[in-house]
Parts: sequence; structure tokens; C-alpha cells
Amino acid sequence: MKLLFTLLIFFITGWTSIAVGQQAREVSLHLKNGSLIRGRLLEADGAYHLETYDKSIWVFKKEEVDTLIAEKLANPNIRYKHKGFLHYTELGPLAMSNRASNGVTTSAFSFQTTNGYKFNQWVYTGLGIGADLYAVQTFVPVVLSIRGDFTDKGSKIPFYFLEGGYGFNATSNDVDSVRFGGGATFSAGVGMKIYFSGNTGFTIAAGYRFQRSSATQDGLENLEDFNRLTLRAGFSF
Repeated sequence: MKLLFTLLIFFITGWTSIAVGQQAREVSLHLKNGSLIRGRLLEADGAYHLETYDKSIWVFKKEEVDTLIAEKLANPNIRYKHKGFLHYTELGPLAMSNRASNGVTTSAFSFQTTNGYKFNQWVYTGLGIGADLYAVQTFVPVVLSIRGDFTDKGSKIPFYFLEGGYGFNATSNDVDSVRFGGGATFSAGVGMKIYFSGNTGFTIAAGYRFQRSSATQDGLENLEDFNRLTLRAGFSF
């Protein structure tokens, strides 16, 4: 939990510092002839040197400028989607020092793909399926995913996610007297989507993941819970 809290602070402070840094350098230049130019202010001594989003450099004499306003630039290639179909594919480790009953450290690798519908900035719901490959067991989780964005501005969008469902146990059974079973699974966390074209972007996320399993031998059922820190990277569109 301490590590999860640290990662949460990293996401929030990192996103905030990026936004503040961009606002300090990016401006809109209102000229006396009525024109408006947006870009990064490179120099303001003697004349204004402005770099627009397409990397062109413009130079304006100060007497040509009416107003200079700090303004965060918007990437013209990005199209934030407020409503409609969305897809996520993510993978990464499920890490923690938890051990199985036989003493094996049950680190894992997770893969998941989710398809669903976004109703607004704050609510997306979708159905996800994937594979969680633990050292001692394998699960196929089927989950209902809920996500939402903390902002709809900029190219870096922080988001939250909540997921819950059932993890089917797909462990290969080498002992006839032992039967493995699945159980409830859920996860929660925060992340960041980094747009690069249209509504398509990379995603990184961190959170908590729970998976319940069972092993039945000679009529006795033993329950085992996997508690993990989930780290994900992937893409969405």
C-alpha cells in the first residue's frame, strides 16, 4: 500500500508539473492587425520569437503585438473522445512477496483486453478478458471494467479504473486427486493515457489486484487469496 501511495503521488505531481511547465512556456500572441498565433515563446528580448506546433519559427516586433497571454497549447492531431466505443489492451507484472502454501513466491504476469462504451468523461464501462500467469496457477479473469478521466484537456490524461468479476482457474492439473478452482477477482488504481494521434494513445497504470482460488483434495477445500500490486502498460483507441 505504501508503494501504491507513492506511485499515486508520482502520477499526480508529475502531471501537475508537466501542466505548469507547459503553461509557463506556451502563449497566444494577439497582433494589432487582428491575427492570433499560438506557440512556444522562445525569446522575448527585442522581438518575440514564437515556435508554432508544426515547428515553424515566427518573429514579431514588439510594436506589432497587442497582447501576450500565457495559454496551454492543444495538439491539433489529438481528438479527445467524450462518448463512444473504446478499446484497451494492457499487460504487465503482478508483484508482491506473497507466497503459496508450498513456499513458492507467486509472482505473476498479466494480460488483459477490454472493449466497452464511454458515456462521458467520468464513466466508461466495458467487458474485459485476459490471462494471469502466476508461478503456481493460471487464471482467466472475466471482469466488468469502469474507468473515468480526471480531465479532458491536454495530451496526458490521468484516469482511474475499477474492475470486478470472476477468475476462472486454468491451471494444468498433474495430480488426479487435486482440483483447482477459481474465484472472485477485483482491482483498482490510477493511470495516465498519453495521446499521440486522434484518440489513440499509450497507457500506464498502477493499482491493487485481488484473486481468490481454491484447491480441493480428498474432499477438503483450501482457499487461497492472491494480493498483488498491478503495473500495466499498453494502448487504447
